[in-house]
Amino acid sequence: MSIHSFKVGDLITRIEPSKPIPGYVEETRDRMYIGSPMKFLGVANGCVNLERYEKEENEDNIPSFGSFIKMVTGISGPITLPIDIWDDGWSYYVDPYSLGDKSSDKYQKSLNDVSDQRTLQKELKIALKNEEYEKAEKIRKKLDSFK
Repeated sequence: MSIHSFKVGDLITRIEPSKPIPGYVEETRDRMYIGSPMKFLGVANGCVNLERYEKEENEDNIPSFGSFIKMVTGISGPITLPIDIWDDGWSYYVDPYSLGDKSSDKYQKSLNDVSDQRTLQKELKIALKNEEYEKAEKIRKKLDSFK
């Protein structure tokens, strides 16, 4: 996806390397940030502005290690990446701990009961309006089966 597809505050990640970066010997492709959760801050001054996403506190209400380093060193601020190299290859972040979760199949089970194309199109509009992108993708796949 393009970086312009996201809204401020979305949790995103890289899924592809950057566009080729010219060098003295050969062109390289930067693979940084692939799979890392980043909070999208926006596009400004020719740069993609992001912030590393870390849970502020764990289950025991103990600050995370990243939060501790920020407090001690004072290092904070956005990560700025040149938009001409980093505009494509982004997607919404998916928590790897939720991959085995059976609740993601709840949309598929409810869609199996629907066989009417109009109903699916209405469900798709509602899912997009509510920003339920996983559900919208499953509805699109079901709609494609009608064609």
